[in-house]
Amino acid sequence: MPRRASQMLRFIVVGGSIAGVACAYALQEAGHQVLVVEQGDGRSNSHGGIRSPPNMTRLLNHWGLGPAIARVSIKANRFTFKDGKSGEELGPLVLHEKLMKALTADFLYIQHGALHAMFVEFAKNAGVQFRYNTQVVSVDPWKGVVITRKGAKLSADVIIGADGYKSVVRPVVVGPEGMKGVLDKRVSVNITVPTDLMRQHQDLVKLTVSPEWSLWLGDDCAMHGLLTVDPRSSKKEYAVVMHVPTDGKPAQESWARSQPLDEKFLKLDRFEPRVQKLVRLAQTMTPTGYTIYEPFDNWVHESGRVVLVGEAAHPLMPNGSHNAAMSIEDAMTLSTLFSLPAAKSHTPLLLSAYEELRQPRCAATQASELRKRDFVCLPQGPEQQARDDGLRDARERALLDWDDAEEEFLRDTWEEYIDLFAFDAREAVEDWWTKWGPAISRPRMLDPRIESVVGKFESLHLKVDVLQEAVA
Repeated sequence: MPRRASQMLRFIVVGGSIAGVACAYALQEAGHQVLVVEQGDGRSNSHGGIRSPPNMTRLLNHWGLGPAIARVSIKANRFTFKDGKSGEELGPLVLHEKLMKALTADFLYIQHGALHAMFVEFAKNAGVQFRYNTQVVSVDPWKGVVITRKGAKLSADVIIGADGYKSVVRPVVVGPEGMKGVLDKRVSVNITVPTDLMRQHQDLVKLTVSPEWSLWLGDDCAMHGLLTVDPRSSKKEYAVVMHVPTDGKPAQESWARSQPLDEKFLKLDRFEPRVQKLVRLAQTMTPTGYTIYEPFDNWVHESGRVVLVGEAAHPLMPNGSHNAAMSIEDAMTLSTLFSLPAAKSHTPLLLSAYEELRQPRCAATQASELRKRDFVCLPQGPEQQARDDGLRDARERALLDWDDAEEEFLRDTWEEYIDLFAFDAREAVEDWWTKWGPAISRPRMLDPRIESVVGKFESLHLKVDVLQEAVA
């Protein structure tokens, strides 16, 4: 239900990423006025593959995107681990029908560009305004103003920083620590291969039809691949990601610039001949470096008017399973909070709730993604051998029907995945509102903890007003 006009807020979203456009769409649908400011021209030509785990797919379905997603996605049936050098199948992780039914959503593969274009279309149809080729260079958090390179000043009740890894908005909220981090020891490389080319090679044909997510575990490196659908041609493509050592050389932190294929850089000789053949069918690659940050203490500026979402708030390892999922969860959390029957004056409180709900979830996911990446990239040695032996030993049990498998095996295998997949961002907000809503709705009976949050923002506003009067 749209909010009443007296409660309607004006939002400016800095950055037209999936995170930014998803937030814009969801907030507009909640009855607010949203403007997206994007430095690019709005066209997304990214053919990389996105994994949509159940915690993301469930939210897309809630927004009514399910039918549109179904036309451009592929449903996963298993994850298959292979020895990178020999191609031997070490073991699978089967997405059992009974498990997926309990999770009420599928694990899907979607082309990045397809998902982005879909959100842009839905957002525009909902009434979101877009300003392309407009670069934001600074933000005044106390006045709620963004300033563009051309000097234009755009004002809003709330500014959302959705401008990615190299966010302009992040330092305003986080401070200097928002620009400090440790360079990752690996580079993530995107490669896309048309399945038309793959079908010309008999040993690659299976990859053009299988809904498996295949992972090749190499020596100090790894590669994984999955099928995606190009919505413009309806043809399938094979989206490859390679994780390789940096060898001490920094890589660009950008998804936009591709370069000629470099077999030495990709450590291609560490993989089986079939993988080498597959990769050589591509002409270009897009390497992306990554700076590892400790989770930021603040996602909301002390003015209560600026908030971070997506990679601006929680820079995740590139090409993980939950990059898009965390952004979609951010969007769902914000929009659900700003659909509650709260007054406009409660905006800082709702932003504080967003921060409280999202920070632990994203920090845990960030750690999980890095742990899994390092697991598949072990260098040759005792740890790698133990990993491979463990996958081989579990292979037969992994193929058993869900009801026939041992409870201890299922718990050891699936506990972390289920924690990630079963999370519902809407339910998290509903639980928060059940706890705090009655007190918020009765301002004379505020809980002391709520009063402390509201008071913090009010006192800061008072200090700023006094300073501005003194300057004047």
